[in-house]
Amino acid sequence: MDIGTLVGYTIGGILILCTVMFGGYENLVSFWSTPSALIVFGGTAAALFIAFPLKSIHKALLAARKCFVKPKFDPQQVIDQIVSFAESVRRTGLLAQERTVNDVHDPFLAEGLLMVVDGLPPATVENILTGDIEAMQQRHQLSRNIALHCGKCAPAFGMIGTLVGLVIMLTNLDAETVGPGMAVAVLTTLYGILAANLIFLPIAEKLKQLHEAEMQTKSMIVQGVLAVQGGEHPRIIRQKLQTFLPADERSNEPREKFVTFQDAPLPLPVEEDEAAIHAA
Repeated sequence: MDIGTLVGYTIGGILILCTVMFGGYENLVSFWSTPSALIVFGGTAAALFIAFPLKSIHKALLAARKCFVKPKFDPQQVIDQIVSFAESVRRTGLLAQERTVNDVHDPFLAEGLLMVVDGLPPATVENILTGDIEAMQQRHQLSRNIALHCGKCAPAFGMIGTLVGLVIMLTNLDAETVGPGMAVAVLTTLYGILAANLIFLPIAEKLKQLHEAEMQTKSMIVQGVLAVQGGEHPRIIRQKLQTFLPADERSNEPREKFVTFQDAPLPLPVEEDEAAIHAA
């Protein structure tokens, strides 16, 4: 379970409940209206089925589940696997790495390394991996567009429900029913705004963040695979791939100490140097 999403929905629900209770309305039943919920969520679902194919909606629902679970991809683990593969290539050669590819958990990385083992040209490997990334980008954008569409439709159907409630209330205008009727009509707008700003739009933004993180990881994999195919040193590959990560997430590998001009021994003065020569 993604802690951030859980905390966000928990805080949102608590704040709404506190607002209702502190406002003097301890009876939460007055804030529930079945017709209002049907108009907002039913109308949004109807507009969604009209705008997008059923297959795309199903994929978007599966993608929305990712907002509630912790992301599986770990960039640092991917870097370690690429560097480990490069070290194995330097020890036993490229053709002997077919079994090593089977131990790679990331399907995209395994696909790239397998093409390298099979001896495909670097340009072909890059084109295939890049095409896979572009296809993934289109799928992710479609799922995000569906969430954004729901975020736009929910407030609109909330206003439609309010207008319908006002029409029904005005056709049976009575001093005793104006207040309850107006409350039911306004609840529809409330449901639409809450659904958009607490459910659909946050999910769309979360999908965007997940997409950017996955794009960064896959771009890093492409560079790593091409570096392995080019025969670069594993240490150079690690340093190159670490640039894709923030500074605080990079692993602290032990590095050789380079001698700088501060560490270099200072030359002896001319007088001391000559005295040392005469003494010898």
